[in-house]
Amino acid sequence: MFKDRRKISPVTRFFRSLRPRLIIVVLPVVLCLVHITALRGQERLRTAAGRLRIESFKNPEAFFTVGPLQEVLIASAGFDFTDNSSLSHTGKISRLRFFEGLTLDTVWVLSELNQLEFSFGGQLNEDFYGNGKSVVSIGITPDSLVQFQLAAGDFLFHFYDHFSYVQDPTSDPTTANTTYLNSLTNTIGAKVDADFNLAILSFLADYTYNNRSGSNPEGGTSSGESGTRNSFRVGPSISFRLSPTLLYGIEASLTRNTGSTNGSTIGSGNINSLSVGPFIRGELSRFTDINFGVGANLLDAKPSVPPDYYFSAVVRHQFNPNLQVILTGSHDILFTTGTDLTEQYEFRGATQFNVTRFITFTASPFVTIGKTLTGSSATSVSGVFVPGTVRGNFKQYGIQAGFAWKPRRHLSASLNYQFTRRDAEAAVDSYDQNRIILQINYTF
Repeated sequence: MFKDRRKISPVTRFFRSLRPRLIIVVLPVVLCLVHITALRGQERLRTAAGRLRIESFKNPEAFFTVGPLQEVLIASAGFDFTDNSSLSHTGKISRLRFFEGLTLDTVWVLSELNQLEFSFGGQLNEDFYGNGKSVVSIGITPDSLVQFQLAAGDFLFHFYDHFSYVQDPTSDPTTANTTYLNSLTNTIGAKVDADFNLAILSFLADYTYNNRSGSNPEGGTSSGESGTRNSFRVGPSISFRLSPTLLYGIEASLTRNTGSTNGSTIGSGNINSLSVGPFIRGELSRFTDINFGVGANLLDAKPSVPPDYYFSAVVRHQFNPNLQVILTGSHDILFTTGTDLTEQYEFRGATQFNVTRFITFTASPFVTIGKTLTGSSATSVSGVFVPGTVRGNFKQYGIQAGFAWKPRRHLSASLNYQFTRRDAEAAVDSYDQNRIILQINYTF
């Protein structure tokens, strides 16, 4: 009886529609089109959720099976050149990087609604600098996770562990004069959804640990780029079906955060917050996905932060089989180093166009505008300025563009260019950077 009911449940079909997306080839999105879906070195105060699936282009599925397992395995190699490796205003140092990467996505479908997933993306870098220095570094993509989905009665349980080790300093617009972020983040949590036909009740609880120690090629620690953070979150929500593929409702998030920057809790320390607001998300049609949310942010922090708001809007539309567009806009409060906070606006557009059967063009202009709210970067002690991640307001903008070529089913290559410019109140925190990446991927 339960099985029959679940098969015809619209919300079950909605959750089931997410499953194939988990086994879409991950690496062409994360690495081959790395600039369109730039990995983030920041985290929103109100949620530890990573990049939304809607923020990635729809691409054909490609996986092979090993017994009951569905597998995606992709190896990559290439080089990355930048004319400003440390994001410096003056005295720029070039860098030539050779890298090798591997992505593995494994899904074990136990039954119609029960599955186990393991996803891991790692990269080994050999860096050669214009001043004669050489460094070996590693990175783990924020898409890496272990996740278990379990259905029991009217309840759908998700247990997960998301982990990453981000190095790219341009992934955090608040950062300057830094070569490696060395940002380790681990989030472990659980979510339960209860389908009562009239509404879907959800409850989420998770814990995030972040440790960051920005550095330069000489091995020295970047000023204001060392800190730790512990975040506890709970988030209830209620959803209603506007259509079989579209949900709307209200969600909330209550957080408690502790941490320090540069070994001191001055200007950071404990931060508590409450966020609440309505949302609507899902598929308007076969070719259009949306995700809109807006609400209030209430903070208890030192120095005090007045009540604020958040909004997030993402639209993905496929005009035809050869052209897709993603438009994103947001305003939110984000963590930088430790529990330092920054208010940030971000606007990004992205297009994917199939030039020929084998060649794809992507382009993504972006603008980020931010303002320091709390932390050592916004504080002075006895009238003496304490260096921090960012000094005052800033603006980061640029464009990411490239071509991907897939001459064979298992083989692909890409050539990408990125320009980034950061303007800050303090000239020493301003920079511009040019970057070129050539990469070859093999899908097993």
